[in-house]
Amino acid sequence: MILSIAASVVSCQSDPAIEPADIILINGGIYTVNADRSWAQAAAIADGEIVAVGDNDAIAKFSGADTLTIDLTGGMALPGLHDAHVHPLEGGHLMRSCDLSNIHSSADAVFEHIRQCAAESDDEWVVGLGLDLSLFGQSGPDYAALNEIAMDRYFYIEGEDGHSALVNDLVLELAGFDSDTPDPDKGVIERRADSNEPNGTVRESAVVIVGAFRPKASFSDERDAMQDAIKAMNAVGITSAVDAWAGELEMQLYKSLDDSGELTLRLVNSIIDEGVFEKHVGEDFERLLRIRNDYSSDLIRNDSIKIMVDGVLEGETAALVKPYLELGHSGVLNHTEEELQTRVARYDAMGLQIHMHTIGDGGVRNGLDAIEYARQQNAGNSASRDLRHHLSHLQLIHEDDIARFAALDVSANFTAAWAHPNPWTMVLNLPVVGKDRVDRFYPIKSVESAGGNIVGGSDWTYGPLNPMESIEVAITRQNVNDEDAPVGNIDDAVDLQTAIEMYTVNAAWLMHQEDRTGSIEPGKRADIVILDRNLFEIPATKISESKVRTTIFDGQIVYEDQ
Repeated sequence: MILSIAASVVSCQSDPAIEPADIILINGGIYTVNADRSWAQAAAIADGEIVAVGDNDAIAKFSGADTLTIDLTGGMALPGLHDAHVHPLEGGHLMRSCDLSNIHSSADAVFEHIRQCAAESDDEWVVGLGLDLSLFGQSGPDYAALNEIAMDRYFYIEGEDGHSALVNDLVLELAGFDSDTPDPDKGVIERRADSNEPNGTVRESAVVIVGAFRPKASFSDERDAMQDAIKAMNAVGITSAVDAWAGELEMQLYKSLDDSGELTLRLVNSIIDEGVFEKHVGEDFERLLRIRNDYSSDLIRNDSIKIMVDGVLEGETAALVKPYLELGHSGVLNHTEEELQTRVARYDAMGLQIHMHTIGDGGVRNGLDAIEYARQQNAGNSASRDLRHHLSHLQLIHEDDIARFAALDVSANFTAAWAHPNPWTMVLNLPVVGKDRVDRFYPIKSVESAGGNIVGGSDWTYGPLNPMESIEVAITRQNVNDEDAPVGNIDDAVDLQTAIEMYTVNAAWLMHQEDRTGSIEPGKRADIVILDRNLFEIPATKISESKVRTTIFDGQIVYEDQ
């Protein structure tokens, strides 16, 4: 148990020659994640900075009359955790919408929850997030079930993958989708088996088209949703993050919170590129690139660009090196190879960090090829040096491309929480890609062994937010809720030290803030998370059960478990 205790408990008197600390931690378990991966017993924090790390006696000298002392007995302190791929605003809205993210038992249970949500609100639109598509098969659910709930409401139910949605016939009419409508460019309108009539499931760019009709929230509501999301992130120990789908609204919200002293997160905003799921196009996009630093601050960087290279396996839109089984195609590349290389070379020359969505091995290869091309084109351009590009998700990487991450100095940003045989994998992916490829999903250890920098991202709201779940799966390669669950690709499991590094020092380096965060060392900012148990002293299958007791950001306590 972690307690705030009187300074007199510390074993010796404070030294009058030393400025008293604001906070001291004693009786650790402090895993510093410094270069030596050393442990410490105590640490002192003053003015938002870690000023000393050592044993109880050494840190007792920093205790003063107003010093807060936190006893770590039975627990563990870690550097503040970094989520290198997350969607905070969407997470804030998830908490305020019809949340389906924890319903995995049956399709009936899903629609019963949607029915309850509809009954609890008089809003014209029923918006749900987190739909488990593995409950519905390859073509997705049908809007007929929504019509049984209400015929006069607009339904928008987004899939858990963020690349698909179920809408009813009223929304299809708004979008102009009917039996004569061809699939939009880079999108899919699923059809009923006995006709060409849309069944209500849409994918990729079609999601953007129908989603544009949803009612717009006020700036105040958006700000509240963002603040809720950041509080939720702090509550699981996250103090730094890469927003993986940022536009001007997100940048405005972060800056507003920062200006009022309410921002408790270090941020890199990956501005979404034109192509798919874009938020700005044409001159509006170019304008945002020009003014992006108007929204920057000591806590906020806006010099990253997000590119959607391909789609997802469950919609057969992820790009593959070899075709999908029995489908005769290899998925979708959102840009031709030449287009992608041209775009990446341009952004690289501008000094923008490239952040790519890559699910299939074909998408990964095209992403790496584009970065290699950019490096060659911009070899003499100082702006393109040390940008620390990264590819995210990485469900499937061809064996020939594993070593290229290290060779090109491209970080592998894994969504580790998905690295087990979940229903999406076994029901939706296995039939279309085959066992051989499924057995190679999420090759985390392979990239790390080949010298690549590996980091972790939650992809929340499309994955679980808690980093402890991702760390556990990276080690066990099985469902955190079932110790008897099947294990997937155990050869690519990593150990606990490596998994922690993914969410601390490795991600701090990715975010260009390794001099400020990622380890508990004097001179770094005091971003620290305190857990209720020592992860190194429990079975790996219990890691996800650990709880955050306290989160410290920039020397201030921003979360306490009551």
